[in-house]
Amino acid sequence: MDDNDLFLAMDVGGTNVKAGLVDSRGRILSRRHFPTSSSRPPVEVINDMVAHLKALAAEAPAGRGAASLAIGMPGWLNQAEGLLINAPNMPGWSNVPMADIFGRAMNMPVRLENDTNAYAVGEWLYGAGRGLANLIVVTLGTGVGGGLILEKKLWSGSFASAVEIGHIPLALDGALCGCGRRGCLETIASATGMRRLGREWLLAGKPSLYEGRPDELTTKAMVDLARDGDEMSLQVFKEAGRALGRVLADIFNLLGLEGAVIGGGAAGAFEYLEPDIREILAERLIVAEPEGVKILRSQLGEDAPLAGGAALLTGRGLQRPRAPLSPK
Repeated sequence: MDDNDLFLAMDVGGTNVKAGLVDSRGRILSRRHFPTSSSRPPVEVINDMVAHLKALAAEAPAGRGAASLAIGMPGWLNQAEGLLINAPNMPGWSNVPMADIFGRAMNMPVRLENDTNAYAVGEWLYGAGRGLANLIVVTLGTGVGGGLILEKKLWSGSFASAVEIGHIPLALDGALCGCGRRGCLETIASATGMRRLGREWLLAGKPSLYEGRPDELTTKAMVDLARDGDEMSLQVFKEAGRALGRVLADIFNLLGLEGAVIGGGAAGAFEYLEPDIREILAERLIVAEPEGVKILRSQLGEDAPLAGGAALLTGRGLQRPRAPLSPK
């Protein structure tokens, strides 16, 4: 690896796909952003992905073609085979041989990685987590993802997919989650969960400054409303923050982490989530003084998984020998 190496990286979510041409220092030289359109069959979305990746590859400077591709995916993976086993928030995305499909289409080696693992490596190496040896990165998007850095290495567990904190149950009789169980963290603290809570508030006829249709409510709108003191938005963020605080307190007590980085599409609500996260930590944290634990907002945002994916292609941040790249 040298400073001239270039890589392609793609972050696939339940709502959007981000892709970039990335150098060995995590700098995004060019990028693409387009909707996942989960109502369409996976093959159509994959065709769009390939087209955007080829366009990015064509933008590489002369003599500096991209060497390999990193794909970050939500859900459960067989990393050694480059297989997406199941993505709970992406209907129809089951048993998809991602590495083989994209390796053939792009004529380059491919690494399939959990999306929040790539996000965590990006924030740890280049963003809010710099300088920390032990931290968790939490992404609040269509679901809730977790990526764990232990002793300055990415922790992937024994099965490539780990740290699925979004599916930690908080209420056995809670809302139905995409994984098929009820009351998971992501039914409350994901962008999807926050919108659900807001819609339920509005449909119950409770007071709110929101004037649109309940089914068009977004977390961004709730953040804007919260700044004006909207009762609905503030209550939703309070509930989400307390749920996150409960899960983070247990994780901190288990692993003795230095802090957490909060990112993803709903991280715009960070200023409203943090106080309740800290309140719960003050009640439940026993391994450290709550004031000594860092709760940080993502610095890189949607660039984090692209920078992190490229870093994993170089071997940076790996906890164990990396899974083999698929052949060209």
